[in-house]
Amino acid sequence: MECSGEWIGVRKKCFYFSRDTKNWTASKRFCSSQGSELAHIDTQEDMEFLRRHTGTFMHWIGLNRKQGESWTWTHATTFGPWFEISGNGSFAFLNADGVHSSRGFIVINWICSKLKF
Repeated sequence: MECSGEWIGVRKKCFYFSRDTKNWTASKRFCSSQGSELAHIDTQEDMEFLRRHTGTFMHWIGLNRKQGESWTWTHATTFGPWFEISGNGSFAFLNADGVHSSRGFIVINWICSKLKF
């Protein structure tokens, strides 16, 4: 199955880049309502594609952490730190410069991802 509508297919995944803005929790809820999750970045190819596509805009991705704990993806797997996350916030976002962290309250774009079937 290919990706439908505004979803963009890259290898085994479909990505959705929001035009709207929300905080991290509302972004996560939106992705869930679409049968997807906030974006998981599993490969360097995914990372390069997403960074190119986000441009100068900040987009939430599916990484968060509790104070003093490790980063985890929204599907509960621990983040194996193969890229750097700058800042000391609890919620991760991506832009052309890489991955940064913030408190989850700022209202920015987001990226959902799901596997192609």
